[in-house]
Formats: sequence, structure tokens, C-alpha cells
Amino acid sequence: MAQLPWAVVESRPVTFAKARLAAVKCAQELSEVLDNNATKSRVVSLLQDFIGALQECEANATIKEQIKHVPCVSLVKARGAVQIHPSFMGDALKGVYSYLANLLMQYNEDLGGIWLTCGKVRQMDECGYVTDGDSFGILSLRISLRLLVFTPRSGRMCGKVTKADPHRASLLVYGIFGVTARPDENDNLQAQELREGDTVDMEVSDVKILPKNKWVILSTTMGRVRVMS
Repeated sequence: MAQLPWAVVESRPVTFAKARLAAVKCAQELSEVLDNNATKSRVVSLLQDFIGALQECEANATIKEQIKHVPCVSLVKARGAVQIHPSFMGDALKGVYSYLANLLMQYNEDLGGIWLTCGKVRQMDECGYVTDGDSFGILSLRISLRLLVFTPRSGRMCGKVTKADPHRASLLVYGIFGVTARPDENDNLQAQELREGDTVDMEVSDVKILPKNKWVILSTTMGRVRVMS
């Protein structure tokens, strides 16, 4: 099935608490509605990692004092169409979430970032429609929904150190997105000593979108990483 476009109706910053609740609800709905499969397991596992990372950020006194909204994450209202296989005609909601699950935790050009969660799904039309010439009977249904989007860009992000040595470190942003912190001889910023498990505030300097994998690679320099005590 060809992926249909999505339109952003509204986008606004989101607090750590609201982002966490949106992720919790999404994980619960996917677990309740969908049958067990590789896609469901992967998405729910990543959502749990995301939830855990947000909880750690909420519990960090420095983050709580200095950062109100989750950097690079937005709460978005969007509209688009899902395509439902005829086998889901007896349970349209299951068909909708089955379609959306295949879009989660992937880069979406229409949204300009990684699609993290889905929720508050509303059907916009009383009936769906079948495209002329479609011999498979795929039903397209227009919906509106709320979702979280991670917009990868240079700038501030919160994360955790997963591996560190004096000259290089591996970081994880929001429990999902890997960041490599490398030495930079031209960087005049004094690097802090990092230890595994440290919660950090960083300035990401390089962003690379991987269109084929629908993912993102982030990197920065050691001098742009600060421990949030």
C-alpha cells in the first residue's frame, strides 16, 4: 500500500509530563488493540524506553528547574488517511492502529521528524472510500489524530551517557536516539568528565537523516556535553 500524505494542523511544545503520558497511552492502546507481531513488539519496546527516559528527566532537579518543554519534541495535531485491509472490516479501529503502527518510530517527511506516538484518533468522514481500479478492496479512511514528533536539528537535547572514555562518548537522547560525542581540536569549550549513567544536556552539532532507514544519526563534540547534576 502506498503511504498517503499527512498534513500538520497544529504544532506546539510539550512538557516532559505530557509527553510521557502520551507515550504511555499510545503503548497501552497498541498493546490492547493489536495482535502480537514484530512491529508491535519493536514499537512498544521503544515507547517504553522513551517513557523511562522522560521519567528520569522529570526526576532530575536541574532539568526540572531549567527546561520546561522537551527539546526537539512537539505535540502535533495532524490529518491524513489510513488504508485498511478488508480483513479488518469487522474491527476498523484495529485496522487503523495496525496501519499507524507501521509509521511509528520512523522518519516522516510530511511531519519533518520521527513519528513517536499516536492517539486521540477521530474519524473525519462517516464512510471511507475505495480507490478506482483497486482490485484488493483497500479502504481509505480520513482521520485526525494527536501525535508526538521528534524533530532532529542542531541544538539543545537531553540525554544519558551509555559509554564514555576520556576522548569520546556514546549518548542516548530520550532513550531512543544515539548521539556520538567526539573530540574536536577546534572546539574551545572545556570538556567535562563523563561517566556511564550521567544525565546530560548537550548541543547537537550534526544531524544526518537516513531516508532509506527512515532514521537519524546525531553527533556533537565532547565540549558541548554538560552533566545535569
